[in-house]
Amino acid sequence: MIKKTLLLPLTALLFCATAVSATEEIAPSAFVPFQANYKVFRKGSELGEAYRKLHVKNDQYTLETDSKISWLFLSDNRHEISTFDVKDNKISALTYQYKRTGTGRDRKSFTEFGVKGISSTYKSKDYQFDYQDNVLDPQLYQLAMQQQLIEGKTEFSFPLIRRGKQIDYRFRVVAEEVISLPYGKLATLKLERIRETSKRQTYMWVAPSLNYAMVKLTQIKEGKEQADLQLSWFKFEKED
Repeated sequence: MIKKTLLLPLTALLFCATAVSATEEIAPSAFVPFQANYKVFRKGSELGEAYRKLHVKNDQYTLETDSKISWLFLSDNRHEISTFDVKDNKISALTYQYKRTGTGRDRKSFTEFGVKGISSTYKSKDYQFDYQDNVLDPQLYQLAMQQQLIEGKTEFSFPLIRRGKQIDYRFRVVAEEVISLPYGKLATLKLERIRETSKRQTYMWVAPSLNYAMVKLTQIKEGKEQADLQLSWFKFEKED
């Protein structure tokens, strides 16, 4: 029997300019505007897609991610928006919005990062956290990790606000691999999320040729693949 909870890890993993080719010379930086499309698989079957866009206007950045998953009569649609500033290649989070609709309960979340504190709403409950300039949201840690990879780091730890809690996401580089994707073949670095105790395993692949953008993400639980996100299309954009 197919359970609606199978859809949850599939999307929980997840994102006026002139387009340029992804292979064109781009200065190494995680903050170069881009667009990316992904296909979502489970055990080889395609279940949906995700779209991510990073853009900047008046020196304020916005990272948007949309995903749409369907499996027989089940559906899961998610929309995330992060706004942030960048100074000296460091991210300063401003706001984070999350909305989920589809089979089961709808969910909304909003987090605002301010110098007087961090306020967050999840499941209609309000949460307050002390201000820390390095705290991120469930999207921005990936951009922060991209920048640190560009700087040569291989182990990472990011405090972030998620579902009314402050937690740490930790990753490390474990291998270099050439992988085949809907996008084509790419030379990548493989990272794994470090968990102290969990039945889940999360692996992420990033491409140095795309400023270390995420090109593949796999979630495994008790030895079984739960979700596999793969890059299908990518382009950098020039700022105005």
